[in-house]
Amino acid sequence: MPLRSTLVGAASGAALLAGVVGFAVGLPEVTGDEPDGGGTEQSDVSGTPATDLLPEDLLDGALVRYTSLNQELAPLFEDVEAYGGEQLTDSFDTDSAVGVYATPDEQVRVAVTIYNGESGLFIQTGPPVPPEMSANSETQGEYVRHGDAVCFAQYQSQAKAEGGPPFQVQCQLVAGGRTINVYEAGGLDTQQTADLAADVATQAGLS
Repeated sequence: MPLRSTLVGAASGAALLAGVVGFAVGLPEVTGDEPDGGGTEQSDVSGTPATDLLPEDLLDGALVRYTSLNQELAPLFEDVEAYGGEQLTDSFDTDSAVGVYATPDEQVRVAVTIYNGESGLFIQTGPPVPPEMSANSETQGEYVRHGDAVCFAQYQSQAKAEGGPPFQVQCQLVAGGRTINVYEAGGLDTQQTADLAADVATQAGLS
């Protein structure tokens, strides 16, 4: 279901996140540093720093950069974004950036990472197992694909059995020689999170 038409409803039931540190911002292995040069738009941004590819808002203002949304907390989130980008750049030896976005009412927050290189397989909690084998677990994970994005959703087992929403989603999209990850922790489903990743790629000129 498109985020533009359902975000208001999703936001009303979402809890405020404790902070960006609550996201599992674990990047998969970087397998290459060069864009594939498959299109004009991709080559136009091949030398652009990752931080300059982060949009100021997502999906026509449905979410906006937190540093612009809340002036009181802006310095804190500027530090969080800078620290996250530096840590990822140093750890993975590739240009990386972090952006934090929220709905205007601050009820839904997402973190976005973008870095130079094309990542392949990412596994958050180990390989998938049949649902019946994890029936006694408190949480269940599920991988799904939406367009070019691959998403991993985590559910409370009871909520999953009752058709409830995930409590955390990560979607990864590779475009134009860069890898985009979107992390959310309450309020959005996998399709909506994938839509955010696609919008980042579009606004950055990567797709």
